[in-house]
Amino acid sequence: MGFERVACNGCGSSAHRHLFDIQESPDERQPPAWRGNASIPVVRCERCGLVFLNPRYDEERIVALYQDPQMFVGTIDPEGRSRSIMAERAMRVARFADDVKALHRRRSGGRLLDIGCGLGFFLEALGSRYDAVGLEWSAPVVEMTRALPFTIVEHRFPHHPFKAGEFDVVTFHNVLDHLPDPLGALRTAHDLLRPGGLLMLTGVNFGGVVARVYGSRFRLLSPNHLYYFDPQSLKHYADRTGFRLLGLEYPYFRSDVADPLRHGARIIADWWRLRSGRAPQVAPSPPFYGNVMRAFAVRAN
Repeated sequence: MGFERVACNGCGSSAHRHLFDIQESPDERQPPAWRGNASIPVVRCERCGLVFLNPRYDEERIVALYQDPQMFVGTIDPEGRSRSIMAERAMRVARFADDVKALHRRRSGGRLLDIGCGLGFFLEALGSRYDAVGLEWSAPVVEMTRALPFTIVEHRFPHHPFKAGEFDVVTFHNVLDHLPDPLGALRTAHDLLRPGGLLMLTGVNFGGVVARVYGSRFRLLSPNHLYYFDPQSLKHYADRTGFRLLGLEYPYFRSDVADPLRHGARIIADWWRLRSGRAPQVAPSPPFYGNVMRAFAVRAN
C-alpha cells in the first residue's frame, strides 16, 4: 500500500538492475506524509540506462506529499537539521541570482512559465525582466503566495489553462525528476513554447562524481525524487520530445555552498573509507561540482 511498480518512462522496458535502496525518514519532525520506514529501490533501466525508483510512491501517496501544509515549513535536511523553506525566503531567492543571469544570457525577455514554482523564489528573483507566471499544484503553497506581487496559477502539470505556443520560455527548477511522467511533461512544455522557444531545466545530476562515489549516501536522493537524470538521459529526453539541447552547466562554483578545497578533501577521504568497507563512518555526501546540472534547450520543431 502506498507504492506502485512502473515500467521505464524513457523506453517502456520492464527490465532493470537494482543499484541500492534509499530509506524513508521515521523522524517525527518530518511532516506526517513524509514519514516512513520503507526501503525504496533505486534501479537502472537495462535498455536505456534511465535511473528511477521502482517500486515508487503511488498516486495517493504523491497527493498526500504535495498537499501536506508542512511541506515548506518543517522538514529535515540530509544532516538531520530542522528546516523551514518558508523562513529561508531571502536566502533562497538570492540563490536563484545565478540562474537568472544564465537565463538572461540565453533569452533576455519574453513570456515565461515557471512550472512547479513552489513559493515563487525564482519568480521573485526574475524581477520585472520577463512577463512571468508560475504554475503550482500544492494548494497550501499557492495560498502562502497570495500576497506576493506575481501570478501563480494552481494546476497540476501537465494540466494547465494556457494556449499552445503561448510562451517564449518554460522553466523547470528541481521539478522534472519529481513528476510521475517526465517524458509527457516535456512534450507538454514543447507544445506551450513558440517555435524557437527556450526550455530551462535545473535538477540533480546522477552522473556526477559525487553520485558515483557515494551511491546510497548521495545527499540529493529522496523518496519523492522519482527519477535521476544524467547528461545522457537528459539529452535522450530532449531528443524524444522535440528539443535541441544547447548546453549543460554545473553551477557549484557560483553558489553560496561552494567550498571546493574542504569538500574535495572530504570526498577523497570518504572514497577511501567506502572502498575499505568502512561505510558506517561515512555521512551524506557534501555539495560539490556536478551535483546539480542546469540545461538549456530550444524547441526544434
